[in-house]
Amino acid sequence: MLAHALLAQQAGCSLIGSLLGDFVRGAPPAHYPLAWRHGIRLHRRIDRFVDTHPASACSVQRLPTELRRWARVALDVYYDHLLSRDWPRYCATPLPQFASTVYRALDEHRHALPPDLVRFADFMAARDLLAAYRDPEIIAEVLVRLAGRCRRPSTLAHTFPFLEQADAGLGGDLAQLYPATLGFARSEVAARQLRPAA
Repeated sequence: MLAHALLAQQAGCSLIGSLLGDFVRGAPPAHYPLAWRHGIRLHRRIDRFVDTHPASACSVQRLPTELRRWARVALDVYYDHLLSRDWPRYCATPLPQFASTVYRALDEHRHALPPDLVRFADFMAARDLLAAYRDPEIIAEVLVRLAGRCRRPSTLAHTFPFLEQADAGLGGDLAQLYPATLGFARSEVAARQLRPAA
C-alpha cells in the first residue's frame, strides 16, 4: 500500500487509482474517472514488474522453501516496512505528512470507493498505519491479519521472524527494486500520457 502510494506520487499517476488496484477485480469499472482506471492498470503492471524483477526473486530465495508460496504477499508488507523505516532515502516529504495526504485523499473520495477499501482506509487512518509500518510489531500483526483473511491456509502468520532474520538482505533488494520500479512506472505513465487527477 505505502509503496504503491509513493510510486503514484513520484510517477505522476492517480493516487486513488493506484490504491484501488488491490480492491478491484477484473476490468476497472467504466464509471470510474479515466485517471483512476489508468491507475488500476498501472498498479497491476507494477505488480507484474516487481514479481519478475531479479531483486524480488532474490528476496523470495531468502525465505525458507516452505514459506515461499506466500512469500510475495509477505514481501509486499515487509517492503512497506523497509520503505517506511528508511523513508528519507526514498522521499523528501516527511512520512507523517505523506501519510496524511493519502488518508485525506481516500476520505475525500470515500463515496465512490468500494466498501472494502473504505473500511481499510478508515482502519488505516485511525491507526496511522502507513507511518506505523516502521514498527516491526505492526508488521507482524498485519501478516497475522492477512492470514486470517485468506480463504486457504497460509504461512503468513509465521513468516515475520524469517523476514526479520533476512532484514539486511531484503533492505538491499529493495534498494535495487524501488528505483527500478519507479523508472518503470514513470515510463508507463509517459508512454500512456496518464494524468494524475485524484
